[in-house]
Amino acid sequence: MKSILFSVPIHIFTIVSTFASANMPPEFELIKEGNGLSFYERWINMEDGTKSREVKFTIKIQAPYENVMEVLTKEDYGMRWNDNTLAYKIKRTGPQSWISYMRYSFPFPLSDRECYLNNRIEERKESTRIYFNSSNSRFFSNEEEMEQMTGLEGRWIVTEKEGYTLLRYHIISVPEKGLPRWIVDPIIRRNLWNTMRNLKKTIEEI
Repeated sequence: MKSILFSVPIHIFTIVSTFASANMPPEFELIKEGNGLSFYERWINMEDGTKSREVKFTIKIQAPYENVMEVLTKEDYGMRWNDNTLAYKIKRTGPQSWISYMRYSFPFPLSDRECYLNNRIEERKESTRIYFNSSNSRFFSNEEEMEQMTGLEGRWIVTEKEGYTLLRYHIISVPEKGLPRWIVDPIIRRNLWNTMRNLKKTIEEI
């Protein structure tokens, strides 16, 4: 099976993909909101004719900017906020870049799988952005064959506000093949919501 969308690391924002169709994409649909989180989703047409899921989260966090960056970039916190995670590791590749590794345990009928993401920080005047995309690295993998989550592309946007920090997360994923959406969608949405809820809680508690 091809990969499904998680993470984070869980990977929410409006991203311009080089594979996106020239046609205007549909509006985002609000999937769920509450406790300072808003979860949006839409399906976009790719140039190869496939449809890909695009997800957007906005999270109002009652904690300073420094707490947000600490949790997003440090290995110590990864297991606390990524839902259904069996392992979370980081390998630094530069002062502002790293590769993150997640191993997930998903409920039946999905199998356990791994995810590697290239991450890089870009500082802007109004915000800090963390861009990520799927990596071909396999240095944390065991010898066993594990389903790889591939085709992920996205970014985090961290913006300081008066009295709180606004965190936005956007991601585009390759659609899951072999299973109908009525099976896959609830699993994906539940995992994403729980992950972002855990992330907000972790940042506000440290």
